Amino acid sequence: GSSLRYAGDTLKSDKEVVIAAVEQDGTALKFAKPPLNQDVDCMKAAGIFDQDENKRYERTEKAVLSVKFSQADKCSPFATQFHLAMKNDRFLSQFKTYYPNAWCKDSCDPEFTNIKHPCRGAENTCQFSRDTNVDASTGRPRASSCWRFAFRFHQQEAKDTNGFMIQAEEYGGLGDGQKIETEMAKEAGIKIFRTYTVPNQDPVWWKIEKISNHIQAWYTNGCKDPELLENVFIGIDRPYQNEYENRPPTERL
Repeated sequence: GSSLRYAGDTLKSDKEVVIAAVEQDGTALKFAKPPLNQDVDCMKAAGIFDQDENKRYERTEKAVLSVKFSQADKCSPFATQFHLAMKNDRFLSQFKTYYPNAWCKDSCDPEFTNIKHPCRGAENTCQFSRDTNVDASTGRPRASSCWRFAFRFHQQEAKDTNGFMIQAEEYGGLGDGQKIETEMAKEAGIKIFRTYTVPNQDPVWWKIEKISNHIQAWYTNGCKDPELLENVFIGIDRPYQNEYENRPPTERL
């Protein structure tokens, strides 16, 4: 499990060792040496990828998850923990969700997350060619795609299926990539639910059920106000609730 962090580079580069570790603790994948930290078999063992790649989901709406990168040694495990919690949630597990940390990591932006770079994932703004971005046989993003193009593609799929984007904000604010994803979401017109929590981001201090129940209620009530971003506090109710749950319930981007 998490003891992989203390292993030597030889063990961190051993696929069998990594798989055995992440089967016990999916967040341990961040301690694996590249390219194993994004190896498909290792991600399946960690629970990040579905074992059945052709899995059929209960709901037709699609979702997108906006998170910081979490599959490298120095990264916070919060994004992986959040994603795994979604996959284990009774309601959220019904949606096919795009988890960007498991996919392409190329960019037409040399700095990857410079918000001043003009790419917003659309073909008319991305500086990669269509052949680089799109698999001709499927019409979908490929391994060489710009990450912004791939993310915007999945935002559009979610928009077209009456889905949504969950933006999991870590304590301290959004990452640079998440700020770009927010701008792309605004352009795509997709519904955004932004979660925020308390300084201690260990899973015992926040509850995935809070965002799950919130989105379920949104669907039950007819998907009202799709243009508004909704802030959802997912930290435990006490003792932090009054101190940190201080954002407006909705805001316009």
